[in-house]
This record gives sequence, structure tokens and C-alpha cells, in this order.
Amino acid sequence: MKVRHLKPQILIPRRGEPGAIVVDPHGKPPRSALTSVAKLWVWLMEEWCAAIFEDERKTILICDRYYHDLLVDPVRYRYGGPMWAARVLGKLMPRVSLWILLDAPVEILQSRKQEVSLDETARQRQAYLAFVRQQDRHVIADASQPLDRVIGEVEQAVTAMGGFKALGENR
Repeated sequence: MKVRHLKPQILIPRRGEPGAIVVDPHGKPPRSALTSVAKLWVWLMEEWCAAIFEDERKTILICDRYYHDLLVDPVRYRYGGPMWAARVLGKLMPRVSLWILLDAPVEILQSRKQEVSLDETARQRQAYLAFVRQQDRHVIADASQPLDRVIGEVEQAVTAMGGFKALGENR
């Protein structure tokens, strides 16, 4: 199993502290349209380089955020380009085998992470639900349950999809 946050760091290394907590993701102004779209092209190239050269086959790759997060929350990414361009490039990204959305009522989500307003949390939740439901293979796990039940639900979905053993076991 391999875990990655957001995107590979092949062409542009991550700046700042790895794992740093973002407290105000909507605090900075958007970048220019040209810079925004250029960054998306770099992201696309990095994803394909990682898919071809870095991400081992038969390995579960878990990304807590992926490119499509930009379509739900472009402000977080300071995206100042046209959304049609972001959607087109999203279709060119390497295909995801299984989308897993950890969902909970808005009040629970907000109590766990207060980086955006309650209204924005509600908007994003609805946008993620709509997005994930459009994907061929998806699971919406009830993240308001106890952790062991959420893990069990996710493990069951992953196992059913590809015959993998429990997430913590080696093949």
C-alpha cells in the first residue's frame, strides 16, 4: 500500500513543511488564468509520470486528495482559470479504480475540521456527493460511524473491487 497527499512531486517539489496543516485554504487570492492552467498541465504530466514510472501495479495507492478536488473547491487551489479547462484536464488524468468518499452529516464534518465556514462545508459535501455518484466505481462510506466500522466498510469495498487482502496485510 502506498499513500500520497494530493499529487506526486516529480517536476515541482513540495514547498513548505510536509504534512503542515492548512488553516485558511481560502485565504489567498487566485492565480492568473495562465498560471492556473499551466499548473494544471504540470499536474497532469506529474500524474502520468507517477502512473507509468512510480506507482507500482498491484499496490493500493491511497490519495487523500486528488486532482478532482480542484473541481469541488477551486478556491483552495487558488485556481483562476476557466472551469471548463479544469474539467477537460480532469478527464485526461489517470483513471481512478475506486472512488471512496468518507461522508458524514455537515455538523460532524464541521466539528472535525473548521477550516471553512459551515455553509462552505455543506456546499462542498453536496458537490463531493454529486461528483462521486457520477463515477463508475464508487463507495460512500458513513464516516459518522465508529472508526473500526468505517475501516471495515472501506476494506470490504476495496476487497470486492480487486481481491485485495485487508488494507494492512501484505499480499
